[in-house]
Amino acid sequence: MTRYHRPTVWLQQSTFKTLAAVVVAGLAIGGCAASTDNATQPSASTAESAAAPTNAAPETIRIGYVRWGLLPIIRQRGVLEAELAKQNIQVEWVGPFPAFAPVLEAFNANSVDISAGGDIPGISGLVGGTPVCVLAYQAPIPEAEAILVAADSPIQSLQDLVGKKVAVNRGGWGEHLLLRVLTDANVPVEQVERVYLGPTDALPAVTQGHVDAWSVWEPNVAIAEVEHELRSIASGEAASHYGLYVVHQNTLAQKPAVVEATFAEIVKEADWAANNPEEAAKAFGASTDLALPVVNQLGTRKQVETIHPLTDQVLTDLQDRADWMYSQKAIPKELEVSEVLCPATAGLETYTQR
Repeated sequence: MTRYHRPTVWLQQSTFKTLAAVVVAGLAIGGCAASTDNATQPSASTAESAAAPTNAAPETIRIGYVRWGLLPIIRQRGVLEAELAKQNIQVEWVGPFPAFAPVLEAFNANSVDISAGGDIPGISGLVGGTPVCVLAYQAPIPEAEAILVAADSPIQSLQDLVGKKVAVNRGGWGEHLLLRVLTDANVPVEQVERVYLGPTDALPAVTQGHVDAWSVWEPNVAIAEVEHELRSIASGEAASHYGLYVVHQNTLAQKPAVVEATFAEIVKEADWAANNPEEAAKAFGASTDLALPVVNQLGTRKQVETIHPLTDQVLTDLQDRADWMYSQKAIPKELEVSEVLCPATAGLETYTQR
């Protein structure tokens, strides 16, 4: 039974206007999950020369980003920086990060103002006190996740994982996916050993036989399939993870107009990607060190990312997910989703009125 309820402090729900935001096929942000990898050092990208003349010092917005999804495309294009510079807003890109968990750590260090990542690591971070609020969501992309094994592995099904070791990222999409698919397949979760590894360590662990399988997300799935001939025994259908846009609470409170302007440009960029998939794919390819065959493999999955205002159904799903994670001891305490939503803010009414 869900514990999510509509907070009484919110404005009455308006008719949600879905803002078109589709990212090129194969660019899953979803995998941004808890990881033991170290965060990449911040890098700045600004468009000061494009700024309109002003006597006021520019405001700064720091956007944390992972290696895949919409944000690297936006960074590569440079349009967001140019448009925000016209409003006297300077953009600093912080990343790329290997997963969403290090981004949340950057929020804790007050090094990031806005970012996007997976719901499961987001829940884990919120339980841990990360000072962010949830602004919007991205639709699930089940094809963006998989349980992988070596090509010559005798493992053919989830039942074959009994007594085996599976690499997962603690408190992230990988761990949640594994627990969900095992539960749905009636495989006792306690009979499958979870080995907590981030993507950098998990890939060699599975290819060298130190673990028997790997529960992971894109682009790691495509990398493993193309460059290491791993194969999938289960997809993310059982988990259906959302992506979440989150904002630092202090940033939203102190600079709401900057957050509004930044998010509006992100939505515009997503709309551009929806209408220009080939150009978006090229921008993504230029933004990453992934090999072309890997990028092509990502594209074959026909994955899309959509940005939407939070709905009651999504919030109920998130609450159910948080409750389930707590019941599985994947998080140390319960989370009330209604308490971590961004408050009603002028300029973001479509997203903050519920």
